[in-house]
Amino acid sequence: MRALLTGASSFTGTWFASALAARGFAVTGVHRRPLEAYPALARRRLARLERGVRLVRLPALASPETATLLLRERFDLLCLHGAEVGDHRSPDFDVTGALTATTAGLGPLLDRFAAAGGRAVLVTGSIFEADEGRGPAPLRAFNPYGLAKTLIWHTIRFEAERRGLLLGKFTVAHPVGPFDKPGLVTDLLAGWCRGEPARIRRPQLVRDFLPVDALAAAYAGAACVLFEKGRPVHLTPSFWPESVGAFAHRLAAAIAPRTGLACAVRLADPPEPTDEPPERIGVDPLRGLVPDWDEGRFWDALAGGLDPERRDHAVAFSING
Repeated sequence: MRALLTGASSFTGTWFASALAARGFAVTGVHRRPLEAYPALARRRLARLERGVRLVRLPALASPETATLLLRERFDLLCLHGAEVGDHRSPDFDVTGALTATTAGLGPLLDRFAAAGGRAVLVTGSIFEADEGRGPAPLRAFNPYGLAKTLIWHTIRFEAERRGLLLGKFTVAHPVGPFDKPGLVTDLLAGWCRGEPARIRRPQLVRDFLPVDALAAAYAGAACVLFEKGRPVHLTPSFWPESVGAFAHRLAAAIAPRTGLACAVRLADPPEPTDEPPERIGVDPLRGLVPDWDEGRFWDALAGGLDPERRDHAVAFSING
């Protein structure tokens, strides 16, 4: 089983690549820039893959390097995980630019993939999209980034189905774990390492938080369903569907005894205003997809990557496995 995975330098991309390799796939992970051009965190992610995943640089789907790779090698599964992200919460996010950049060259890519015997395409979606997950109707896109992801999905779907390729979608909510990108969890952990209480600005919002190692195992399982059973799959995993405030307390309760940090949490009252949907959660229970997942090991790994002595960058992201 040979898989080509785009977006291998991302937080979830590195975990997905490792999980695919663990399930027996020969994985080629794609990164777009020279390795030395990536920030330190992305380089750490990619270095973690060296033992089980072959890395190749493809500047774009439409690049000559991509054409050469697909002419030279056969892949059974195409995992379209990479996308233009940038500041995904910005109201000025460039929807058209992201759609164009992410799907440029998609048609010729799928033509070459199918001509070489490729069978299936697995697309990573986002809970930010329209009509994904559960919550109050209508299930609108969260923001311009969510709109871009919606349009990207429908573009890939159209192009894959017209070529007779088997199609799967794996929709991600809010992954949590080692090697995470800057955001809610890394900000909380960094603040606690500095001895500062965490202030949750919008504690009332209900979201779905997903341990990344369990999420990656479920992703690899979805790939196996596509490849081995030959049937389409559409999963939107759910693990901790709760308010942001409740999750902050959950995180504090797990990290404090493992590190000795105070891990204080303060909820804004009243919460800051937002136009985001009040609730958006997953559909498919992740525990049922990965029944052997070890919660203690997950928290141990996350806490083990913290270095309270480092004030400039508190999360060291050191994890084994």
